[in-house]
Amino acid sequence: MPLARIQVGPIDLLKDGQMKEIPFPKEDSENKILLSKIKGQYYANSSKCTHYGAPLAKGVLTESGRLVCPWHDVCSNGDIEDAPGIDSLQSFKVETDGSYVYVHADDATVSKTREPAAPSIEIGSSSPHANVLIVGGGPGAAHAIEALRDEGFTGSIRVVSKEPHLPIDRTKISKALISDPGKLALRSKEFYDKQKVEFVLGTEATKLDFANATVELASGDKATYDHLILATGATPTKIPLDGIDLGNIFTVRGVADAEAITSAVGQPGENDPKKSAVIVGSSFIGMEVALALAGKASLTVVGMEETPFSKILGPAIGNGIRKFHEGKGTKFVLPAELSHFAPSESDKSKVGAVHLKDGSVLPADLVVLGTGVKPASQLLKDAGLELEKNGSVRTDDVLEIEQLKGKSKGRVFALGDLATFDSPKGVNYVQHWNVASNHGRTIAHLIATQKREAYDKIAVFWSAQGQQLRYAGSTKASEWDDVVIDGNPDELKFVAYYTKGEEVVAAASMQRDPIVAHCSELLKLDKMPTKSELQKGKNPLDIPLSSA
Repeated sequence: MPLARIQVGPIDLLKDGQMKEIPFPKEDSENKILLSKIKGQYYANSSKCTHYGAPLAKGVLTESGRLVCPWHDVCSNGDIEDAPGIDSLQSFKVETDGSYVYVHADDATVSKTREPAAPSIEIGSSSPHANVLIVGGGPGAAHAIEALRDEGFTGSIRVVSKEPHLPIDRTKISKALISDPGKLALRSKEFYDKQKVEFVLGTEATKLDFANATVELASGDKATYDHLILATGATPTKIPLDGIDLGNIFTVRGVADAEAITSAVGQPGENDPKKSAVIVGSSFIGMEVALALAGKASLTVVGMEETPFSKILGPAIGNGIRKFHEGKGTKFVLPAELSHFAPSESDKSKVGAVHLKDGSVLPADLVVLGTGVKPASQLLKDAGLELEKNGSVRTDDVLEIEQLKGKSKGRVFALGDLATFDSPKGVNYVQHWNVASNHGRTIAHLIATQKREAYDKIAVFWSAQGQQLRYAGSTKASEWDDVVIDGNPDELKFVAYYTKGEEVVAAASMQRDPIVAHCSELLKLDKMPTKSELQKGKNPLDIPLSSA
């Protein structure tokens, strides 16, 4: 059925670099078309981000046609480019007659996203060999699969994962303590079957044999490969204190953790008071769990920083977020050092209190540890690879392991928490869900096209703190020495620019979209204003997103 030819406006409707939502001209339709103009050419796409449905018209448009979501920095030019989104936008034919602009589209198509095309191949699941073998079933694996098929790769893909479920949106575990894998799943089994991807779930890899391109599994089976992607992620850090192995002390990483925490909190009622919960750690994981448990338990956050997020966001932003949490009933003991965990009087197998070094005692029916993670790299160490001090392995800028070049049968890549590499802008090592996802896309591009494109993305974070925190940072983000704040952190409406000398290395905001999405592009182009320029009132939104 041919698409409708819709007149959307006069030929001069938009200027170069502009975009606008166009309501679909059908009665009762709520759908819209996103019209944009780049270098004199009109383009038309579906109007909502394929991740959480943000209106792209409120985001950022670059001179190359990248549409940057105002929320999570999903970038696409019709075809998806960056995580966390996985589907692409719909793209529609645009034509002009010298007077008007026309778009060929229909209401049903406008409202849909676009999945990768399924390969027309037959792959036997009984074969131990895969053209691409992925060890680990997290976001890096999921996005590698998506990009491989997006890029036209038609070989076999096999994933070995210790998780009992398909890849999930892990961010929802700390943000909402969702424990149903079906509600967290990035894709369905039917999707992966259609894409000819084989999953070996609930099975750990136990040995890597690079010389023979073989991975041994806990089941006793062996898997061979042409390309190996190591995507084992990270494991939560347990602080070495007396009592750490008591029951009801939880880390936050997987579905089972969310389920256990929710069960320990229970459902307080009139005759069943709220449980006392102590959260150790005042950065992303700890503070997200605090938000998820607000109102469900009597909460106390303990951390070594003066304010929440102090190292990342600074004291002014941290205090604003602290007041937000205090408004929900959460108490803070900052800064503080833990001494040990003591058992409950009623059940010696479970935690009952958290003791601090100053002698304070905090009652605790449960404890949640948000004390960081470390790379799950023991498998690499056992295989004889030399690791970095942080436990990762050194790769090149397309994530291929340096030590194995020319020494292994097949190419071997590492991504996410496992990978450290040098870039023109500094050492690149960021522990974040979105970074692992984009690493997977970079590796997939190389495998599928044999074209080398160095990883050069700006790290983008988000967190359901206050009025939704946005953050973008360069490789130097952790080295900031001053912050320029525009707005009022206590009102949770601000943009903060983190600087090292005169250089801006990161930006964070609340209720100021799309400023961080814009800054992420300026950071990539090395076009951010200097510290002095910002202090004099220069607005990054006034700087065009061109490479000129």
